[in-house]
Amino acid sequence: MKSQHSLMLISMACQMSTLTTTSIAMAGDCDWSPLGTGAGPAAYGCAALDDGSVVFGGSISGIDGQFVNRIAIWDGSTWSEPGNGVNGFVRSIVALPGGGFIAGGQFTQAGNMNAGLIARWDGTQWHAFGDGLDAGSCRAILNTGDGEVIAAGSFLQADNQPAWGIAKWDGVQWNKLGNNTVGGGFAGWFTPEPSPTMAQDLIELPNGDIIACGNFTQVDGMPIRGIARWDGVQWHALGTGLNNVPRAMTLLPNGDLMVAGIFGEAGGVACNGLAIWDGSTWSPVGDGLNGTNGSSPWDLETTAEGKVILSGFFHMVDSVPANNIAIYDPASDQWSALGTGMIPAIQTTVWDATVTADGTIYAGGQFSSAGGNSDAWNVASYDCLGLCAADLTPDGSLNFLDVSAFLQLFGATDPAADFTNDGQFNFLDVSAFLAAYGAGCP
Repeated sequence: MKSQHSLMLISMACQMSTLTTTSIAMAGDCDWSPLGTGAGPAAYGCAALDDGSVVFGGSISGIDGQFVNRIAIWDGSTWSEPGNGVNGFVRSIVALPGGGFIAGGQFTQAGNMNAGLIARWDGTQWHAFGDGLDAGSCRAILNTGDGEVIAAGSFLQADNQPAWGIAKWDGVQWNKLGNNTVGGGFAGWFTPEPSPTMAQDLIELPNGDIIACGNFTQVDGMPIRGIARWDGVQWHALGTGLNNVPRAMTLLPNGDLMVAGIFGEAGGVACNGLAIWDGSTWSPVGDGLNGTNGSSPWDLETTAEGKVILSGFFHMVDSVPANNIAIYDPASDQWSALGTGMIPAIQTTVWDATVTADGTIYAGGQFSSAGGNSDAWNVASYDCLGLCAADLTPDGSLNFLDVSAFLQLFGATDPAADFTNDGQFNFLDVSAFLAAYGAGCP
């Protein structure tokens, strides 16, 4: 039966290739949109909250023409400042289940309370984490499955005790991970921060192990380059690690770990800033970040559909042109641009991205415009992915590449090809795809 379906699909593909260009609809005005009149000077972090709103933080002092203290919440139409904001840069934000968020960065006060580099907003007021962190900055925050909070970055202390670059809050106090004192913790590659340590990102594996990445060459005195795994007792290397700084990580639907950064090798394997760790070996992601201009990725996010959003400063990924933000489909191993992207300001462009429950993508950074709109200044949204069901690449247009993607997904019985949402793969899905394709994109 499956072979008959395949023959039918091949026939369909041949017919589709002869369709007139009027059936291959472009997305029209579907591109990045502004949030008010923008924010400045820069948004370094963002997170989608449970109520559908999005919080942005950074060096922000003005947003939509109003003064704010480094952090603000967008509710879909207006901006608000949570509890008088914070008194220094915000570098990382993580949303909490049930509402609220944790912000980390280079601040010592949140609202009217002392908060060393990290604080929690509950929707009404700010809360400190003990005596907090000291020196440097909090660059990454992880809310673990067991409800603990792990903070990482370039700090030297947690609750006034040695904690070089990483510490865990158990609800009452901060704890070290490993030896994590002078000569332990994260150390290595030079950083201009006040301390010689730096962690850039954190992620939790399905088994509860924690992965940390950043510009370090030692962890707890052991030679570990750029990326390390904490099993609850000690740190472990991932192969021979990376030959330069990783900045972002995300888990793929199959459980593999994707890493982005400015490295050229992972585990001794050549890879241009993008690599995958399958639990035992490293492999490149296509041609990686290529092109004639230097690339500097900053964030990876996996959507509910299993796609991966890459953002940063780049013009091409795996030979696909993209203005500083792109989306990857692990099922088809294909990259696509997200609209017309962002025009950079200064050196960096898209620092962070997040996705709401309805599939809208929000991005923050240092860009002078997004989607060609100068009001989309440093903050912007993209809600095109849910508007065109047949755009499977997704690049905002319908063409033979979408047909080819459907063929691959259907042949693999991937849920993305179940256009009738009945758990089966048959001619009804083909008919539904054809109808969506014929309807075009807005």
